[in-house]
Amino acid sequence: MPSKTSNTFFAPPERASEDDVANQVRLILNAPLMAETLENIQEMVLILNRERQIVFANRRFLEFRGDDNAALVFGLRPGEAVECIHALADDTPAGCGTSEFCETCGAVNAILESQRTGLDIQECSIVREKDADALNLRVRATTFKLGSEPFTLFAIQDISDEKRRGELERLFFHDILNTAGAIRGLADVFEMAPPEKQNEFRHRISVGTSRLIDEINSHRVIAAAEHDELSCSPTQVESLEFLREILFLFDGHASTANRTLAVSESAVDFEFETDRGLLSRVVVNMVRNALEATEPGGTVSVGADHSVDEVRFWVHNSSVMTRDVAVQVFNRSFSTKGKGRGLGTYSMRLIGERYLKGQVSFVSTEKAGTTFEAVFPRKFS
Repeated sequence: MPSKTSNTFFAPPERASEDDVANQVRLILNAPLMAETLENIQEMVLILNRERQIVFANRRFLEFRGDDNAALVFGLRPGEAVECIHALADDTPAGCGTSEFCETCGAVNAILESQRTGLDIQECSIVREKDADALNLRVRATTFKLGSEPFTLFAIQDISDEKRRGELERLFFHDILNTAGAIRGLADVFEMAPPEKQNEFRHRISVGTSRLIDEINSHRVIAAAEHDELSCSPTQVESLEFLREILFLFDGHASTANRTLAVSESAVDFEFETDRGLLSRVVVNMVRNALEATEPGGTVSVGADHSVDEVRFWVHNSSVMTRDVAVQVFNRSFSTKGKGRGLGTYSMRLIGERYLKGQVSFVSTEKAGTTFEAVFPRKFS
């Protein structure tokens, strides 16, 4: 259990003592019919004390965790019990609710609001530490008293599949229709173009068709990745050759208009082992994200270097993320493009960490701009 500390970016960090938690657990279990009733509810249900610590967890929640020992979650907060990356991070010593990311968490906000008003219902997106697994949850927090003790009844519904289907459908139709529409427009212009221009339009139509196929494959890869259906085929990759291939994919792309995309002079050439196709999807999304954030006239640079055991790919642009974007950037349901748009940053971490066994992160400051980086083992295993 995280140690007690006064450090917090959001919710109160204080915790009840182990003796107090044990007494609260007994109080709940000895309440007539309460535990028995909650065990028969199909939703996942927790009871939290005033300090947001778990003092009861029903069977459905324990099944969700994959552990039938309720004693292991007593005293934890919900984010710690589901292994939220922000609740377990080294820079969050006070645990769930106290990191800067927690300000946007629907679960923490629902608990705090219910403590003020009695009831709150919200949705939240959680990335779990294990395999960068993303959860979409609908939570309902209701306060009650047992004797003189205040508690929160915290009900959790996993709506991940529902959200994933809806978002993938919206994204698929949006992206495919946009690309297909552009190809049709080029075909219409081709018919009216003079002979000396037709080769140029043939090339553009060919490029557009390739992008349409890539869009379809991208959605298929994300869907497969979330269902643990991707397989990796490691091969030897040369870093600079790989980066030049990435830049070629963006040749003539609308996002590069009036922007410079280049391999950094500090990039190092070396060989390593990975799944080339999956790595390409991670780095392409890093580049696309950087280009979209770069003002016309700006530059996006890509690079690679290595140590004895690890390789690092990075993409830099001079823009800086606002705090509200930075704290949500890897959440599955978050996008600066609007509701249901964009899974690029989420898929970077999903593929890069779950399948390529690496670590994907970013740094964004006023002075240095924004750099996304992906660090992987030099030898795939």
